[in-house]
Amino acid sequence: MAVITISRQFGAGGTTLGARLAKRLGYRYVDDELIREVAEKVGVSLDQVRTFEKMGTSKVMRLLDWVVSPDFIERHTSSHKQLDEGSYVEEVKAVILKLYEQGNAVIIGRGGNYTLKGYPNTIHALLVADMKNRIDFLSERYRMTQSQAERAVKRADMIRSRFLNCFSDQPSHDDPLLYTITVNMDYMTMDKAEDLIVGLIPEVEQN
Repeated sequence: MAVITISRQFGAGGTTLGARLAKRLGYRYVDDELIREVAEKVGVSLDQVRTFEKMGTSKVMRLLDWVVSPDFIERHTSSHKQLDEGSYVEEVKAVILKLYEQGNAVIIGRGGNYTLKGYPNTIHALLVADMKNRIDFLSERYRMTQSQAERAVKRADMIRSRFLNCFSDQPSHDDPLLYTITVNMDYMTMDKAEDLIVGLIPEVEQN
């Protein structure tokens, strides 16, 4: 009944690794569906998202705009509910805690390591990589140009930092002490990273 959270620098391969772990272990893979569930509960509309982004006052809504398709948000334009960043973050935590109770899940990002800090049967993994290697990874996997990949990495890093600031005031969200394992993908194949994390499951289940 382990739960694995994957935190990652954009372009380090975190979503790829998470999907591979979920398939290998038969676990539920949780990425964009978490944000969609929270957005539906909060009642996010396209107009509200755009207003927050133009004003530059909301960290979380920039992230939401990035990971939730416009078509999805447009389905909620009838909502008159006012956005509240605090309640949004609480909903994220509530969904993650529900996933933890169900067990056997791989949760990608969304501050999962902070929400489930200290919870038994959890593995918190952080994937990092050199900027050049992150750019190369995105270029190869998603057929981006080098300049497109570089812009994507820098934008994602900014969004990730602002989002995680809602969960913790840590000076660095990449501090290895915040995680069960930190994997530098500059020196690790995806196969080896997968094996390392799978190998931790018996350890956390015994504790």
